[in-house]
Amino acid sequence: MNLLRKMPPKLKYSEEQMSLALNAVKQGMPVATAAKTFKVPRTTLLDKKTGRTPINRKMGPPSVLSLLEEEILVNWIFLMTQKHQPVTKEQVLDSVQLIIKQEKRKSPFTDGRPGKKWFASFLKRNPQVTSRIAQNLTPARESVTEEKLRRWFQEIHEYLRSENLLDVTKDPTRVFNADESAFFLQPKGEKVLAKKGAKSVYIAGTNDDKENLTVLVTANGQGDFAPPMIIFK
Repeated sequence: MNLLRKMPPKLKYSEEQMSLALNAVKQGMPVATAAKTFKVPRTTLLDKKTGRTPINRKMGPPSVLSLLEEEILVNWIFLMTQKHQPVTKEQVLDSVQLIIKQEKRKSPFTDGRPGKKWFASFLKRNPQVTSRIAQNLTPARESVTEEKLRRWFQEIHEYLRSENLLDVTKDPTRVFNADESAFFLQPKGEKVLAKKGAKSVYIAGTNDDKENLTVLVTANGQGDFAPPMIIFK
């Protein structure tokens, strides 16, 4: 005969309420008064005050990975993003599955591979990790470094000086900048994991041969725009 197991009751107070109650007790407020004021159980507040139970208690089943293992996993995600080889959700799940199998660790997952719920909980436990769409980065652009850029500007400066043209750099109407943007007719991106707040997430790859519209915009330092050049490829 199957017996119905009752789920543990949900907490009727928030962590913030308990934190405020503990702070009030530390400042001299009686436990009973603090419990009534902040609407938290008196016995629970007393247990946390005396150290019988931890102040921050994690509810639910234990995580498959330890805190250190998850920290290593997060650092790996950030490192791979910096190397322009960002990690996908599937790669994270593969890594966890590999750890479980190698360590012969018990888990509630089928074949030791976590699912959507574990991944969602992982992101919740590590809010600094977020899901992004990676931008393709060609090998030519990936090879650009700060040192190469500084060397290029130095060479331009030396050339202008040798030709007595340094005055050009002081006239905003004679300093132009051009930039191109490609608008793919069939854009496609892959969701990867990266550090929350990162401005751009790139993935190294080969030149893209998909059809696109390329627009070249040119303007000078005074704000005057030249007619745009549009190329259909």
